[in-house]
Amino acid sequence: MRFKQKILGFLLCNACLITANAASAIVAKESTVQAAFIYNFALFTEWPALSSSRFNICVMAGDSVYEALQSFKSKQVHGLQVEIIQVTADAALSDCQILFIGNEEHSLIKNLPKKIGLNPVLVVAEENSFDQHNVTITLVPQDGRVAFNINRTSAQASALNISSKLLKLAKQVY
Repeated sequence: MRFKQKILGFLLCNACLITANAASAIVAKESTVQAAFIYNFALFTEWPALSSSRFNICVMAGDSVYEALQSFKSKQVHGLQVEIIQVTADAALSDCQILFIGNEEHSLIKNLPKKIGLNPVLVVAEENSFDQHNVTITLVPQDGRVAFNINRTSAQASALNISSKLLKLAKQVY
């Protein structure tokens, strides 16, 4: 009888470990997809002038997305070397071409106009309950996949031109 209890305990522990690993794999996969989306958003967006020698993708929170974006450091966007920068709420955001905001930092979205000023920054955020006025692209989970919405008004206010190809792929454009 004790032998059966030990085997049952062993199997339960393994089942818990497998479930935990599967859950972390799902998170890892989603962050990898989000990173790929962010990089492709850069390819299908035009900035009025890129005066820097680097194309800066800034990440506020979203540690798993920051890690996933590291694979794009060897790539280029519009002829500029991609740089991935992790930023905090008090960082200067005017040097960012793209700013990704994870769910943990959504409360800071309302202060973005003050932090960014008139600089052309493509703001990408994970979907959550927030005022989307200051976000250009929202990543939306949909049926186990990642989709996105585009706020054209926000893009135009930032002097960004989003490709019609990208607009066609959006779940919603407003």
